[in-house]
Amino acid sequence: MIASAHDESQKRMNGNLPRETCALRLAGAALAALIVTAAAAGPASAGDEYAFVLTTDYYSAAYYSTIEAEPPRAVDVSISSVHTDAVAHYDQNQDMVFVINRYLADNIQIVDPASGFATTGQYSVGNGSNPHDIRLASGDKAYVTRYEWKTLLICHPYTGDSLGVIDLSVFADADGIPEMDRMEIVDDRLFVTLNCLDRATWLPAGPGKIAVVDVAADTLVDADPAAPGVQPIMLSLPNPYTELRHDLCRGELVIGCLGAWNVLDGGVEVIDPVTLQSKGVVSTEVQLGGDVSDAMLSPGPRGYAVVMDSTPWPDNFARLVSFDRETGQVLDTLYIQTAGQGASLATIELSRQRELYLCDRDATTPRVRIYDTLADTLLAALDVGLPPYDIALVQPAYAGVDAPAPPARPAPILARPNPARGAVTLRFRAPGGAQPGPVELSIYDAAGRLVRRLAAGRNGPMEVVWDGTDECGRRVAAGVYYCLL
Repeated sequence: MIASAHDESQKRMNGNLPRETCALRLAGAALAALIVTAAAAGPASAGDEYAFVLTTDYYSAAYYSTIEAEPPRAVDVSISSVHTDAVAHYDQNQDMVFVINRYLADNIQIVDPASGFATTGQYSVGNGSNPHDIRLASGDKAYVTRYEWKTLLICHPYTGDSLGVIDLSVFADADGIPEMDRMEIVDDRLFVTLNCLDRATWLPAGPGKIAVVDVAADTLVDADPAAPGVQPIMLSLPNPYTELRHDLCRGELVIGCLGAWNVLDGGVEVIDPVTLQSKGVVSTEVQLGGDVSDAMLSPGPRGYAVVMDSTPWPDNFARLVSFDRETGQVLDTLYIQTAGQGASLATIELSRQRELYLCDRDATTPRVRIYDTLADTLLAALDVGLPPYDIALVQPAYAGVDAPAPPARPAPILARPNPARGAVTLRFRAPGGAQPGPVELSIYDAAGRLVRRLAAGRNGPMEVVWDGTDECGRRVAAGVYYCLL
């Protein structure tokens, strides 16, 4: 199965699939024009981007599968086994997947995409520690949260050799355990979410917290110097439950807070990683209509959340919704599981192609569902074996772009003006006499990184205007960019 996915990606890179590019230059005052060319191949990363999917029945079997990020989205099912309670993290700098095998497994499993997603290593992080996340500060230093313990582990990411610990019990509630959960590194600081649950009831003991660690010194950072002692970032909402995500466009950290199950006391909150303060709640569980089990903000004005209603299982239902990040109100329901089926939706992830992946654990037909967030429409629903639980998107930082080949025929993409100091009009037609069907137009920089995905439609003469900004709305630098149709 791995070979088939690799072969398909090689075909795409060799130009056997209809991919068309043209080059354009966004000019500064002193830059000259660049001739538009046509090329057979697009960014060389096409076959190197995958969704890494953890699947589980929660009882006796669990595996990981992969989905190619680009159509036809080849799926390799049940490549190798993992623990039945696991989550995954992809480190972009190391181009490596780390599986966190959690409750009663207590280990980190290393999966190498370059080796056909083979497991290349595994190590314990302490019996009974219940690890929940891993983040790499470098190729020889990582942090591991241990949910059952008071100490955050510092270790070698590939051998597990201990490099020390950081005691987080200073931020715990009365039971002494802070319930450290998910993490993110921004610049030279590590942010660690703390659930702060009362272990007698497993209900929130108060608002959630985020511990801040100086990555260079491995010491706690005081988020409130005006108060005595070292302080964490205090959240407005209880039980920060979801992944802690860094919104690169707005420079914010985003967390979904669950609060207590079946009580609408949570929501989606944003944090400033520079001032170390909460910036407030962007949407509440009351507005979203259920318990938040995952949430994120897109580069645009929308957010997305997985919400569960308060009806007891199996008569409950789950929904994937989009919401307005300014008002917090639900804009659309992209998917709803029918009540009475033991509904369960798990992780969502947003790719740099602006496609949203959803783990749909439907009792009869579990699937990974992929949505186009430009239109909030379903693109694919793929069988990955057992019900999917968690997804890590394998998208290397630098992919590279093949040099354009001499045009064999007039370029199917016409850019005017070229070079441009403002907006660029891109006019295109069906490549190679292709039959009518969906088309997509994206802008890449010379390093192969996606800059902007533009709206497109059906084959035939079409016209799209690019305003020269990236996904975050920032004006891009002068230089050469590739339009990929």
